[in-house]
Amino acid sequence: MKLRILALAAFVTLLFVAADFAGAQVNDCCKNKNKSESECKSTEKTKDCCPEKTGNSSGVVDSAKVCVVTGEVLGEEGPPVYYTYLGKEYAFCCGGCVKKFKAEPLKYIKEELKCPVMGEPVDKNVFTVVDGVKYYFCCESCIKKFEKDPKKYLDKQ
Repeated sequence: MKLRILALAAFVTLLFVAADFAGAQVNDCCKNKNKSESECKSTEKTKDCCPEKTGNSSGVVDSAKVCVVTGEVLGEEGPPVYYTYLGKEYAFCCGGCVKKFKAEPLKYIKEELKCPVMGEPVDKNVFTVVDGVKYYFCCESCIKKFEKDPKKYLDKQ
């Protein structure tokens, strides 16, 4: 009888150790990708590096509380980073995600974007980059107007 109790206790202990080890692997995903935890926190977080967060216990994710780029729940790895693009503020988990957003905003913006010059729907193939940020327009002539005085159009947003 004592032998069975000891075997059961050993089995339960082994289960807890295995569960703890598995949890450590999920929580420390970057180490599984040959990166230290500090490297992960200090560099861009991507779905390849860190697991996608999936919201609250009911399984519902409030889109206002997740990174626009990775879908990661904001605030779990540090304070969110905010960036305003054409008058709308977007939230990110880190500065690396802001950089990705600036390079290809249409990849991450779900709503229809309007030309900052004419207010018409943009053409994804008509764009310019100013100060490292990509802006889209409805036509080529709007690009010329925008490039002459970007501040004029960005301030009116």
